[in-house]
Amino acid sequence: MDGMITLVTKTSPNNKADTITTRPAKLEDAEGLARLYFASYDDTGITSQAEALAAIQEVLDGKFGEFLPEASPVIVDENDRIVAAALVLNNRADDVEPADLPSIYELFTAASRRREGLAEHLIRTSLHALNEAGHKQATVRISENNAAALALYLTLDFNRWFPANDDDIF
Repeated sequence: MDGMITLVTKTSPNNKADTITTRPAKLEDAEGLARLYFASYDDTGITSQAEALAAIQEVLDGKFGEFLPEASPVIVDENDRIVAAALVLNNRADDVEPADLPSIYELFTAASRRREGLAEHLIRTSLHALNEAGHKQATVRISENNAAALALYLTLDFNRWFPANDDDIF
């Protein structure tokens, strides 16, 4: 298994023209989010739709930190199916530092809708909502081997975060 890295950025208003419509995630979106989550990843260890639903429900219920629906945008298609989503948490409960900052906990897009700029739009929308709520910074944790995600976050002014004390690394 590869390692994880933490990236941090300043929140800011979204100054780009909104050409993609989003809405805040709702608790009632659990099944649609689970379908998308299950279809989007190969390496989560999730082996069934039921497991994906349980995992998403834990996120929405706050098991890993306070779920922030207003900062968790979803994009739906013409049939009202969720095709992309960002799930944002505050006060992460899984000992990931820096724990006092909100975090983009999950970001996923349907395979058929990738390379349309949806993920970038979701991140910008989340950062705007966090800024509006008074948060000055936000984080994300990604696999150190996920070059595409790293490139995306770096283009959006995220920077690698290192603990203040080298002892914290171990």
